[in-house]
Amino acid sequence: MVKEPSISTMVLNFENKFDPYEAMSTPLYQTATFKQPSATENGPYDYTRSGNPTRDALESLLPKLDKADRAFCLTSGMAALAAVSHLVGTGDEIVAGDDLYGGTDRLLSKTIPKKGIVVKRVNTSDLDEVASAIGPRTKLVWLETPTNPRQQISDIRV
Repeated sequence: MVKEPSISTMVLNFENKFDPYEAMSTPLYQTATFKQPSATENGPYDYTRSGNPTRDALESLLPKLDKADRAFCLTSGMAALAAVSHLVGTGDEIVAGDDLYGGTDRLLSKTIPKKGIVVKRVNTSDLDEVASAIGPRTKLVWLETPTNPRQQISDIRV
């Protein structure tokens, strides 16, 4: 029987194809822009928000750790929130907390409904309330814990 490697082993033995110098530890590229081969030819990275070798390395490692097909790492929380919102289609429902970060609140109350998506707001620290809001058209349960600004805690244990 072949034993699956531990997370520590996978992280330590992560193949880093993104570093031309083959560092033992993946370097952090903390730059906004990258040098290009010429004025008319683009390299693999130009501006760090559109691509970055550190983020590519993380996106390559995370699926291995989580046994997933793919991982997406985005450059801001709102970019992640917007990306997740695109997983839900017209006629679907989102069950979301009633105490959310302001950007999330505006996304769910002003932008998402324009796509024909119903957003049901509930107290996510009350599991019965969350469960009763979930219906056949629910495609996403949007949970922030602790909540903002009231700092309520939702029990997310399975």
